[in-house]
Amino acid sequence: MDCVTKEEIKKFAQQIGVDLVGFASPDCLKEYDNFLKERENLGYSCSIEERDIQKRISPEFILPEVKSIIAIALSYNVEYEIKYYSRSFGIVSRSSWGIDYHKVLKEKMEKLSEFIKSKCEGVKTVCLVDNNPLLEREIAYHAGIGWFGKNGLIINDEYGSYIFLGEILINKYFEPDAPQKTKCGDCDLCIKACPTNAIVEPYIINAHKCLSYITVKKGKIEEKMSKKMGRRIYGCDTCQHVCPFNKRAKKVVRSEFVPDKLLPRHDLIEILNMSKKEFAEIFGPTSSSWRGKSIIIRNAIIACVNTKEKSCIEPIKNLLKSQSPLLRGYSAWALSHLCDKDKEVVVEIKEALIEEKDEFAKEMMAKAINRLKG
Repeated sequence: MDCVTKEEIKKFAQQIGVDLVGFASPDCLKEYDNFLKERENLGYSCSIEERDIQKRISPEFILPEVKSIIAIALSYNVEYEIKYYSRSFGIVSRSSWGIDYHKVLKEKMEKLSEFIKSKCEGVKTVCLVDNNPLLEREIAYHAGIGWFGKNGLIINDEYGSYIFLGEILINKYFEPDAPQKTKCGDCDLCIKACPTNAIVEPYIINAHKCLSYITVKKGKIEEKMSKKMGRRIYGCDTCQHVCPFNKRAKKVVRSEFVPDKLLPRHDLIEILNMSKKEFAEIFGPTSSSWRGKSIIIRNAIIACVNTKEKSCIEPIKNLLKSQSPLLRGYSAWALSHLCDKDKEVVVEIKEALIEEKDEFAKEMMAKAINRLKG
């Protein structure tokens, strides 16, 4: 008799607040070798993806004795009324509401691992949450958590695509669950809604065009893409927002994912003026803090330009003296868009340019001066 059954694991997972559990074979990723190579050749992979394809499809690199993968999913589709406290606001995606989901999932998976170990001797597990090279959506698909939407996300009939995914690698064999068949049919709302046409064709995503990636990439953002960002300062939910399965998805009561200090519509001026301490207090507890303060403020600057928010001019001027060359450059760029032919602003940027040592910031300042001069 088995020391613990799949049904017992699923029952315990439910008791500790896990919404979905499935089981997959560690070999389920081998079939994606050619897919990943083709994606790389087409230039659709981005800088935050692991380049070594074998690491992406080989769970045994992490746990050599792995015999099964337990996939879990946690809904973040919480009941919450979005309020607008300010006219000058930036938008953060739902995935960054509340406490960092990595911590929440890891805690639940560790409890589940301990439960299994209490039943079975010699069990080894490794808990993974979006911090490893493995193809976690593909694992979730093969474990029966949901099917692939045309936007590349996993969709579950009950919870939609607003689900966080995690995996437990385990050196004990469990019969894999069956993958679900797609229920998207002829629907192409996500493809049509994508602001940047990142969904090249059904199920094929060009990460370089995806605003979820663009808002976290380092350095300069192409202006044609920064215009598409609108008010977004972290992530993008557009393709999920239009999905019919999310319209009717079950709402959950989960206090961890209810917004706290970081609001879904957050005041841009507050973000522009943030100190390191304030960034740690507002963004630190959330999943949106991993790229650091400068990236968030850069995005807030872009949002000010996209919305022609004149009230942000003074805070942006202050950023000409930022310690970050990225922000010094972007502040000059923003002022050239918000302060049409303003001679005083030209003088301020010229003074900053004289002191500037960074090549990126110099280039942005010089272009800003030329733009302001008309």
